[in-house]
Amino acid sequence: MLNEEKWHVLQVKPRSEKKVGQRLRDLGFESCVPTQKQLRKWSDRKKLIDVVLFNNYVFVATDQQRRNEVYQVGNIFGYLQFGGRAALLTDKEVAMIKQFGHISEPVSISYDGFSRYDEVEIISGSLTGFRGIVTAVNGATRLQLALPSLHCFANVELKQTEIRRVTAH
Repeated sequence: MLNEEKWHVLQVKPRSEKKVGQRLRDLGFESCVPTQKQLRKWSDRKKLIDVVLFNNYVFVATDQQRRNEVYQVGNIFGYLQFGGRAALLTDKEVAMIKQFGHISEPVSISYDGFSRYDEVEIISGSLTGFRGIVTAVNGATRLQLALPSLHCFANVELKQTEIRRVTAH
């Protein structure tokens, strides 16, 4: 069990996520830096850019023996911790994080406290099988997918036909 790889969250310097992710892969680590093409507007133009979804975070799979090797890549502050314990992601959370870049609607990450709304399960699309909390935003259905290990939510817009109610609170 000591050498079992687990998914950790690294806190990195601002705007270095992609570089850190690539350097980790170069060292043989499995890393994940979820990005999504999003349209950005300036006063003089519009452009599709690759946006990092989790600012200042890089996800990495490592075991206890290689845990400190990640610091070789630079720009890393350390492992994300809550209550003195390293934040570890479940396989399901990692799978969900990896899917965010494949969603056509813009994804934003919020670090709000947990809210009590209807819990739903996604029944179609690339996030099928995941559960989340629904909130209405300007008449559109917005789904919050909880990432408890990170103490955050991913916000995704879905059609009502893509979700079904699991429980009502």
